[in-house]
Amino acid sequence: MPDRDDYRSLFAEYFDARCPDCQNSRWVVENGVARRCHCFTEELAEHRLAFAGIPPSYQRCRLDNFMPQNAKQREALSFVEMFITSFQRGEALGRGLLIRGPVGVGKTHLAVAVLRRLIEQGFTGRFQNFLHLIEQIRQSFDDSGADIEGKLFRRLSRCQVVLLDELGATRPTEFVFNKLYDIINFCFDQRISVLFTTNYSDHAARPGWSAPAASPATDSEGRPKTDPAGPGSATAYTLAERITQRLYSRIMERCTDVVLQGSDYRLRHKAKS
Repeated sequence: MPDRDDYRSLFAEYFDARCPDCQNSRWVVENGVARRCHCFTEELAEHRLAFAGIPPSYQRCRLDNFMPQNAKQREALSFVEMFITSFQRGEALGRGLLIRGPVGVGKTHLAVAVLRRLIEQGFTGRFQNFLHLIEQIRQSFDDSGADIEGKLFRRLSRCQVVLLDELGATRPTEFVFNKLYDIINFCFDQRISVLFTTNYSDHAARPGWSAPAASPATDSEGRPKTDPAGPGSATAYTLAERITQRLYSRIMERCTDVVLQGSDYRLRHKAKS
């Protein structure tokens, strides 16, 4: 039969992690008044970050390590900081940001930094890759009996802010786009703010901006296809052409356009190393 030391060894992490201020009760009493201990709010923040599903490669993206390389990027940084302040006041709930620019200028870094800051301030958020969302939508009507769509809406309904990364990265079928419209429209109707990032401009030939080329909507099995040409293709398409004018109009109705310009950060960083 295990003795006391065996049990203590088994639960060593619990004993070692005991909060010195509340002894893990999650409450502290000061002047006869009980309030939540700091460990409780820190634990909630950890749970919110875990729920957000931010990919490991973006875990370190914060506002304080976003390094603007030009005036346009400094302007964008200042604007998103104002957006966060407005969000805290309840003024930006249901509004959003459309952060766009060429490849490698820091769009996802900036968007994740905003998402993370809001989560740290007590809001619930979620990171969602556009391609993964399209695949989830496809599976929702391919897998008979699966409640994938219901789970997606329930997950979104828990959020005050959602980040949709790489908007327009693929051109799926019309049916899938109708479902996508329903999802984004649901967010706006429920006053869930959406942060979009995209490589696509509102002009097909914006100076210094080489957008990816379009590709067939699906492969031979009906699955969404990504652009084979990739960044830097000679033929540029507008965001509206990638996601339909209907969806583009709805997004622009609720989002502020934030344009990032500059050279590819990843290539600059590689050249220095």
